[in-house]
Amino acid sequence: MATNDKSDYESIKDRLQKIQALAEGGYAGEAEAAKRILENLCRQHGVSMDDILDKEKISRYRFNVGRSKINLRLFVQCHANVTGKKSMKYGKVSGSDIILDLTAYQAAELANLFFWHKTNLKKDLEKTQELVFEAYINKHHIIRDKSNDPEGEEEEPVDFSSIDFEHLKKVLYMQETLNDNKYRKMIEK
Repeated sequence: MATNDKSDYESIKDRLQKIQALAEGGYAGEAEAAKRILENLCRQHGVSMDDILDKEKISRYRFNVGRSKINLRLFVQCHANVTGKKSMKYGKVSGSDIILDLTAYQAAELANLFFWHKTNLKKDLEKTQELVFEAYINKHHIIRDKSNDPEGEEEEPVDFSSIDFEHLKKVLYMQETLNDNKYRKMIEK
């Protein structure tokens, strides 16, 4: 993104100017639709048309990054991607809000990029957490004790055709990354 910043901006600026021209000079239905699209885009990104068309104007923008450190780290990475800067100077407004000085284009791009990655990362973390849980249960043998089962009770046969071997491989690989600490029983039967 940083390498294409100018051309991306010019492309967006060109599209917005075309929508603006349609809003100002189109037929009644077209003009109204274009005006609504333009207003929605500006409202969605928290910018005005003047801001978008003036690429160099720096303004202060507020972002809700959440309270977790991982979200702030992700935001910093997104900021570096959009601005091409190694560091980020920001003010903390509250526990989850920060303010930055950016161009309107950078603010709009950063807001979209961060929202997408925050949502995507959350999904990946939820999947990984489930995988870690399964690996942990397996590695530390936290399973039902079958020694108390009545004699003669048969177990249901396992249907190996329904096993997801890719998932099983992931669990086994994850299991290898977990610690080798062992629980020691305090009371014996």
